[in-house]
Amino acid sequence: MRPTETVSGLADFDRRGPGTDAERRAATWLADGLVKTGRDARIEPFWCRPNWAVAHVWHIALAIAGSLIAIPSPTAGAVVVAIALISTLADATVGISPGRRLSPERASQNVVATPPTASTQVRSPVKLIVTANYDAGRAALAYRPAFRRPVAALRHAFAGRPPGWIAWETLAITWLLATSILRIDGVSKQTVGAIQLIPDVGLLIGFALLIDLAGASWSPAAGDNASGVALAIAIAAAIDAAPPPGISVEIVLAGAGEGGGIGLRKYLRANRRELQPSNAIVLGIAASGGGRPRWWVSDGPFVPLRYSATLRRLCKRVADDEPHLNTGEHRGRGATPALPARARRLPAIAIGCVDDRGLAPRSHQPTDSPESIDQAALDDALQFALMLVDEIGEYVEQNPVSPAATSTPA
Repeated sequence: MRPTETVSGLADFDRRGPGTDAERRAATWLADGLVKTGRDARIEPFWCRPNWAVAHVWHIALAIAGSLIAIPSPTAGAVVVAIALISTLADATVGISPGRRLSPERASQNVVATPPTASTQVRSPVKLIVTANYDAGRAALAYRPAFRRPVAALRHAFAGRPPGWIAWETLAITWLLATSILRIDGVSKQTVGAIQLIPDVGLLIGFALLIDLAGASWSPAAGDNASGVALAIAIAAAIDAAPPPGISVEIVLAGAGEGGGIGLRKYLRANRRELQPSNAIVLGIAASGGGRPRWWVSDGPFVPLRYSATLRRLCKRVADDEPHLNTGEHRGRGATPALPARARRLPAIAIGCVDDRGLAPRSHQPTDSPESIDQAALDDALQFALMLVDEIGEYVEQNPVSPAATSTPA
């Protein structure tokens, strides 16, 4: 199928949120389609708690409760706020926390497609994992242009360097913890009350947005991220027709990607002994349904992490060789499909398309339908991805060790 046909077919699975029946049916459809291309495809089920919004609602509620308790009982309030802070940090780093445990558990699955048994790829020393999440996100108020554009403008004004939203949540809770400690030390109640108001207001706004997000309707998710899935499948088809030297390509279409990259986390954890920085590279395909092709310099809603310096350099080489693609670098503060691999210190890079504001057009909105997909953007993203794969193949052929991951925060 052409990428646009894959997008349309996947979007037909209405409300395919993480852990839903529609997501499971979409996984079966994708696996059947990959088998028809000659690949060996399998479905790997797993259990997860994908509703991260509910988890952070619990964290914020606990922090606000602690700040109120601190007024009559500073020590007890400080303890409650500290628990909220620790839970938030745990969820941001490993995806497991008391708040997450209070969210519903769901069954999801990954679709994994390996090269045909007879392919020369099976003897390649380095595995290139091309991944994209196929589930749909929620069309919540926080994703509407009225909210996204001012935030994008602010990030642009600071060259994309401000931290992600979880970092701001953590900062606000830390602020409340500090005010509780000040109360213990006997600082004036009026002074502490004044400086406590700012984080309380910020957390209340976040609480309201997260409540809306936790129960909002599902987006059609044609651009974000059915387009990424379509490109991953198209990349596999092109590589199977003309395998690059030195690498084998494995496709991982991840479930529960909207839950914080849970699907890819599960896959990497299950294969942690096999996948090492010396023999594995991860290419994450983000939304590519509109805008211009970009590669992610860094990403992450908490502490942004830089992607592999070598892979970023290869992206730059493609951009210089093919100026008509009008591609460039991008600093993200969300969670692209490659972020879980980067967190496990594997060589990783994410590519996709964003507009002039640095936003994926119509992402998490009701208008993100197959009819809104920009064919030119999809074609350019596919060309960029295929040329990057060629560059990776040449690099691996010339260097016995795959690109090392960078550990420096962005």
